[in-house]
Amino acid sequence: MSVPYDSFDYPSFWVNRGFEDQCERIALSHFFQKTKGEKLLDIGGGFGRLADLYAPLFNSCVICEPSKELIKIGKEKFPNLEFKQGSLPSLPFDSANFDIALMVRVSHHLPVLLPSFEEIHRVLKKDGYFILEVANKIHFLARTKAFLQGDFSFINNLAPLERRSKESIKSGKILFLNHHPRQVEKDLQAAGFQILEKLSVSNFRNPLIKKIFPRQLLLFFEKWLQKPLARFYFGPSIFYLCMCSKES
Repeated sequence: MSVPYDSFDYPSFWVNRGFEDQCERIALSHFFQKTKGEKLLDIGGGFGRLADLYAPLFNSCVICEPSKELIKIGKEKFPNLEFKQGSLPSLPFDSANFDIALMVRVSHHLPVLLPSFEEIHRVLKKDGYFILEVANKIHFLARTKAFLQGDFSFINNLAPLERRSKESIKSGKILFLNHHPRQVEKDLQAAGFQILEKLSVSNFRNPLIKKIFPRQLLLFFEKWLQKPLARFYFGPSIFYLCMCSKES
């Protein structure tokens, strides 16, 4: 069965997004220093964009991806990694099978997060780690825009925000939602996760800023501001490091 990313050139999508890729790698490198374990699952890992970052750190890495085309590209690029076709909210793995689960740029395709979080909790071992990225509904620019438009209830509305245009919705393009961090955190806790740390990521993802300032300077400030800015849910992406608790 065909899925949306089978007909979308996802590798080319990243050609001009080196800044965002490096921001995400900064966040992940920080989190990986705080985790332990041997077996990692990358959920919705596509063609393995981040595999060169995490593969040297773990004895076993599995990329679970719904798109056959992306899996084909990934196998050619990383022949030593394991790829498995599958998607949330039902993963094709036994319970308590992984030490770490990673999910980056996937949650914005999910209208309801709790069932997927519960499934990830299932496949993780006790005290395993879940690293999650979410598209942030209430990032600084979104809050500023809502304020200027007189929408003072925006920040307290926990419902996800549809990011597709009316034309994209009508044509049935893939779902793209921004989630409210407070709802995300409620769902994580309801699924049995303890939130250990969060980071605000891609804080300077603005065409004008990226044009004016050198990338290395922006990445320098990005690295040092990801943690303090997370308190304010500043950036367009929020990364969470969570621990999986299991009933004894």
